[in-house]
Amino acid sequence: MAQQFEDKFHRKFYYLRLSVTDVCNFRCTYCLPDGYKPPGQKRPAFLTLPEIKRVVTAFADCGTSKVRITGGEPSLRKDFPQIIETVANTPGITKVATTTNGYRMAKQVDTWQQAGLTHINVSVDSLDPRMFHQITGENKFTEVMNGIDRAFEIGYEQVKVNVVLMKDLNAKELPSFLNWIKDRPIQLRFIELMQTGEMDELFQNHHVSGVDIRNQLIANGWILKARQKNDGPAQVFVHADYKARLG
Repeated sequence: MAQQFEDKFHRKFYYLRLSVTDVCNFRCTYCLPDGYKPPGQKRPAFLTLPEIKRVVTAFADCGTSKVRITGGEPSLRKDFPQIIETVANTPGITKVATTTNGYRMAKQVDTWQQAGLTHINVSVDSLDPRMFHQITGENKFTEVMNGIDRAFEIGYEQVKVNVVLMKDLNAKELPSFLNWIKDRPIQLRFIELMQTGEMDELFQNHHVSGVDIRNQLIANGWILKARQKNDGPAQVFVHADYKARLG
């Protein structure tokens, strides 16, 4: 094995986020409100399968054991199952995850699992179909929920669900989300709206502090869980009355 990745604080890195496309078919308010627009006149060149294999092999040689395949929307690539298989077959890689908007899951998650996908993150910004449509720009709530159900049907023990909570939009749904996950093996991830410099007005109008959400959870009996070495950046909480976890 080559020298392990380590920063100046002696933190070792076991987890690679691999972006395979920046194309997305949703038009989320906080991300691509005007839809995806390719840069310039030429179609951008994304990592090829051989390039992906070379990159992942190099990281695995340096101690990486988990790879998350991201985008844009990674399932838009026609060779997405082959990408999963390439990553999963790399010696040293034990976890292969993806983050998806979920609109293709109901039809394709079986294929993804067969290719070697071990973990799934799905973005679900509202449990109200109308609010989901308003935030994402797409009327795909039913398809996404069917995809989550299908993942459980074929044997995934847990699905992570990402939610960007926004004031005056979906923030009032926090109790609904907690009720939804109580008896489901879902790890719910609340993601704080970020200020990127291009959406200051949106941030000012809709930002909900992650600290406020965390304090609400602690006040209601949620307990911080110890981190594992290849976990992402989220703080994960557990509750004795819930099958689910919160991040």
